[in-house]
Amino acid sequence: MRLYAATGNGIARLDETGDGWAAELFLTGSGAQCLAVDPSDPDTVYAGLREGGVRKTIDGGRSWTDCELPDPGVFSLAVSRADGAVYAGTEPSRLFRSDDGGESWRALDALLELPSRPHWSFPPRPWTSHVRWIAPSPHDADLVLVGIELGGLMRTTDGGETWQDHRPGRAARRPLARLAPARRGPRL
Repeated sequence: MRLYAATGNGIARLDETGDGWAAELFLTGSGAQCLAVDPSDPDTVYAGLREGGVRKTIDGGRSWTDCELPDPGVFSLAVSRADGAVYAGTEPSRLFRSDDGGESWRALDALLELPSRPHWSFPPRPWTSHVRWIAPSPHDADLVLVGIELGGLMRTTDGGETWQDHRPGRAARRPLARLAPARRGPRL
């Protein structure tokens, strides 16, 4: 078994050994805030850096490349099990999608047209907000949930062309702690 963890300073990889765990650290000092493992390849991992964009490894962390995301402050990442799309959420709140493994990015700026956007505000830094969680449906490539801290839960059913606001005109009063799609069951 292999586990990855974003430490806020770098990426840790833990590999199970016969009698415990072996740990390796990567991207030390990078400000790694989040990560996403490609569900089709456990050696492909994306790391989101607080001020350095997205980095990608295809060899389990031994080497990393810059994916050249247009916005540097990455707070969330996800890889869609349905179609392999990579999503990156930033501060200030924006969402990007890559359909080629991080080689190029498309901004899903329709998210910024939601009526609640003027009310999105992260309390410690009230002049901004960030995309904190991204949950692509494992069954439907067009269905994605996004948690804005502090703004609420947003949903697209057309791959990000349009978005629905959970509470039009008002931001959430409490931060979303975590989003995760169900492995089985009804559509989100």
